[in-house]
Amino acid sequence: MIFKMVHAHILRLPSVFIFSLSVFLGIFLAAIFHRYRVSDILPSQLEISHSLSYLRWLQSINISFPSLDDDKSKMTVSETSFLKNKVRVLCFVMPQYKDSSSLLAYFGAGPGGGPSFDAASAIVKTWGRRCNKLVFFGHSPRIRPPGVSVLPIRNGVAGSWNALREALVQVAVSYQDSYEWFLKVDLETYVIVENLRYYLAIFDAAQPHYFGHVYETWDSQYNAGEAGLVLSRGALRKLHNSFIKGLCDGDSRSGDVGLGRCLADIGISPSDTRDSRGRGRFLALDLEEHLVQKDSLWRNSYWTKSRYKTGEGPHCCSDFAVTFHAQANTIYILEYLVYHLKPFGISTPLVPLH
Repeated sequence: MIFKMVHAHILRLPSVFIFSLSVFLGIFLAAIFHRYRVSDILPSQLEISHSLSYLRWLQSINISFPSLDDDKSKMTVSETSFLKNKVRVLCFVMPQYKDSSSLLAYFGAGPGGGPSFDAASAIVKTWGRRCNKLVFFGHSPRIRPPGVSVLPIRNGVAGSWNALREALVQVAVSYQDSYEWFLKVDLETYVIVENLRYYLAIFDAAQPHYFGHVYETWDSQYNAGEAGLVLSRGALRKLHNSFIKGLCDGDSRSGDVGLGRCLADIGISPSDTRDSRGRGRFLALDLEEHLVQKDSLWRNSYWTKSRYKTGEGPHCCSDFAVTFHAQANTIYILEYLVYHLKPFGISTPLVPLH
């Protein structure tokens, strides 16, 4: 009855008014749809089936998991070791704006000649050991740890597109044929490299891929430098070719913004990297900022700029998170929590006696 009365009332309205109202509602709904597209709320279909895709990838290369009855003594390699050989990752570390314009002298001695607690040393002693290759850009250090390359950057200030462009050229020239994936991070970053390899394993490195945490501005999309970003060999090769052709000139803008715009110009866009529950893998804030709901300028900026939204509190972060923004002391704390701390008995099955 009520519906018939409303319908009759609408029919008595002027047609011009009805048309105008319809146009307004259409524009309003379109704006909402554009702002909160399905891809903003749910991860892509590929992400929903990532675990299944990973198992299929293992089967495609004739690898399977052992059953409980298999003889464990016959196992020749762990899954972690297998992925390290199969999914080769070069990690390169760039200084940030707050570092000196000379792009930082790494690994300096601490007060009184004691150990240094700078972030570069923390990376070398923790997650950097798990990369297939670890490279720093900046001045050569007074003390160089074994197996660590420190390459010079001659142009640009720390954090600029000029500096990152020069670093990418060096990485492409020296390493693009030796590794499948290239992880760029700032100094204040903690990386769980095993989770990175697990995520990357299902993708074809020969194709152009650009992974990280996507920020969006009115004119561009790019992966946040604070969360780290990953280029496939295919993306790096295509990027380097664009440099050779004189495209994507360096300038003083932010490195992550400049890279995103350059990649967009050659047809490479950042991807949604959230897990099947919409939780983040590449995390641009300190872990505390993700877990504890509180207002801060940095945190609010993160939520404003993020292209693909994630949850807050315990729902912020994937069980297989890849990166966290972290200062030097936090890098050591995360290393302990991830690789050393174990709750007793949580994974030990008990068999009742008869």
